[in-house]
Amino acid sequence: MPMVKPAGTIPVYPWDRVYADVKIFIAGITDAVFKWVLFQVANDFTDATNIWTEEVSVNVQPNVVSYPVTLQHKGFPNRLMIVYDPALVPPNEKRWVMGGAGMQVPGTITIPYAPSTAVTWKAVIAKIVEEPVDSNGYPDVETADQWWIDQYRDALVAGCLARLMMMPAKTFSNPSLAKQYNTAYISERSKARGDVIKANTFGGQRWQFPQGWSTVTRKGWT
Repeated sequence: MPMVKPAGTIPVYPWDRVYADVKIFIAGITDAVFKWVLFQVANDFTDATNIWTEEVSVNVQPNVVSYPVTLQHKGFPNRLMIVYDPALVPPNEKRWVMGGAGMQVPGTITIPYAPSTAVTWKAVIAKIVEEPVDSNGYPDVETADQWWIDQYRDALVAGCLARLMMMPAKTFSNPSLAKQYNTAYISERSKARGDVIKANTFGGQRWQFPQGWSTVTRKGWT
């Protein structure tokens, strides 16, 4: 009697194409192993690229310098990209409200001093893939944010293949190919990070000045 593949093992969009591409090269991996590797790669990719962001409001009050923020959509807060005052935004540009604003603890924004009056600022927060996963065990990304999975599928596939082939004592273990796929993954990941910095514009430069060299104020972020 022919073996029937259990229903529901192939992920739905947007992870189905990543799954299919990986399976072409390594047909024998179990779904549990694929889910584990995919989660690790997606987590690393979102962390390294800042590709996945969400903008939230920060209701700043006098004498308060710490502000927990709650994301309204899926994903886990990872890095503060900017805090800006929407009332003071020049055309096509956002500027830091003050130097020293940060997010040492993910999800809690701190500022060096409180303003004299209450004001509402906006914060752009880069997110990472994190728990909880969806009901099928895959990274949970909302429909509006699935574009980055489509656009950088090659990076995700290369990252999965690299990690799979690095595993010791497996039928698909291949350290030599793993190194090649890891090089391809890092290259594609760097391209994605560059796209973020340039805001997906050809030849553009999104950051006006490297933030690490800022002394008194930080430059704008489009």
